[in-house]
Amino acid sequence: MAVDYLNALNAGSGMDTKSIVDAIVGAAKAPQQDFIDRRKDAAEVEISGLGQLKSAMQTLRSAMTALNDAREFNFSTLSNSNPDNIYANFTTGSAEAGIHELSVSQLARRDIHVSDPFASATDDQGGNVAASYTFTVGSGEAITVTLDAGEVSLSNLADAINEEAAGATARVIELGDGNYRLFVESDQSGTAKAITLTTTSDPDPLGLTDAGNNVQPAQDAEFTYNGVAMSRSSNQVTDLIEGVQLDLMDDSGTSVRIEVAQDNNGAVTAIENLVAAYNAFESVAKELTSLENEAGEAGELYGDSAIRALRGQFRAMFLDEGSMAGDNITRMSDMGVTFDRYGVLKVDTILLTDALENHFDEVKTYFTANTDDQLEIGAADRGLSGDIMKMIDDYLGPGGLMITREQSNSQLLSRLEEDQTKLDSRMSDLEARTTTQFTVMNKIMDEMKSLQDYLDSQMENLPFTKKNN
Repeated sequence: MAVDYLNALNAGSGMDTKSIVDAIVGAAKAPQQDFIDRRKDAAEVEISGLGQLKSAMQTLRSAMTALNDAREFNFSTLSNSNPDNIYANFTTGSAEAGIHELSVSQLARRDIHVSDPFASATDDQGGNVAASYTFTVGSGEAITVTLDAGEVSLSNLADAINEEAAGATARVIELGDGNYRLFVESDQSGTAKAITLTTTSDPDPLGLTDAGNNVQPAQDAEFTYNGVAMSRSSNQVTDLIEGVQLDLMDDSGTSVRIEVAQDNNGAVTAIENLVAAYNAFESVAKELTSLENEAGEAGELYGDSAIRALRGQFRAMFLDEGSMAGDNITRMSDMGVTFDRYGVLKVDTILLTDALENHFDEVKTYFTANTDDQLEIGAADRGLSGDIMKMIDDYLGPGGLMITREQSNSQLLSRLEEDQTKLDSRMSDLEARTTTQFTVMNKIMDEMKSLQDYLDSQMENLPFTKKNN
């Protein structure tokens, strides 16, 4: 801040030069500062409005994901009379409604061979003689591993088998009594993955190929399904009931009843959530673009034609015929979803339930195009959910309206910050120059005043002055 030292010492012109300098600088700065402030305020207001709109669009997109894929439109219930015997749960596919009776008499098992017990896992058990073992998993390739003389130990054979990664895993396990045994287990269950083991040594120094050491022979799961005998290589069965995985847990032969039923209530809830998300988006967008919002002010995005167009596109999606219209379900109104006179989307649960009961497959196709994991590129019909999600992604994604506007505003604010810095620098220079000029003027005025005082004194001392008469 400039200080008027001459006036502070009661010298100079006596004018308030500090106030005059401030006024000059303020007058020069005002129009440029006003321009920067107005543009900065406008950019910040738009950034705030776009942020609110973006959040509402993301919420709407999240609601759409529950109805986007055919597997996500799998609104079903599952009941199980004995989950301790057979555990059933939905997979990602569409579940088939129906009643299913099962009884398990045998569980699938992996093939397990063990060695004889030894007091050491690392000591040579081959009498300083080399040994070769050949193993085959199912109908796979025969693999031969050879242990050098003095190296025929449990741990060395386990390492050699595991290095082959041929469908069997070997482990050395301590038994608890100071002894160790080598376990060789097939990676998959079922008779088709049984292990065949042979050795060139006679007798086998490790006992791994002895018939008595095949402690768990491979076997398939055996069960009846709706009265028909069946077998599978695994205890996880996914090809009996569409959209349901069965985990066979017990082979006691107990009858288990599994029922899959269509759950229309789940579908109604998901569609109601979608409608609520759309209404929330529309409420935010309307507030942002209104001439007078609830606060009595213009919305942050008032007059923005691009946002008005976006609102119109969303509304049309819920009004017009869908991209995957069927014979009975062609638009949202056919399932009881309509706009009221205030523009609010409403759900008639009676009509919606009726549509689901009588035209479930059409409703599912209308939303999902009966597809899963749709790509966001291309112009394929994706159903209502996919179409709206793609439109949202086009707006929010790279190159979309939201990103473009956010980048534009960020760049503008950066430029305005630079302009502010430059303006402040120019005004500081102006203040310094003006202060210097007034300081010089005050000094001159002070010198002139001193000269005036000197002349007055001289004049008074001249002879024949009135004072001396």
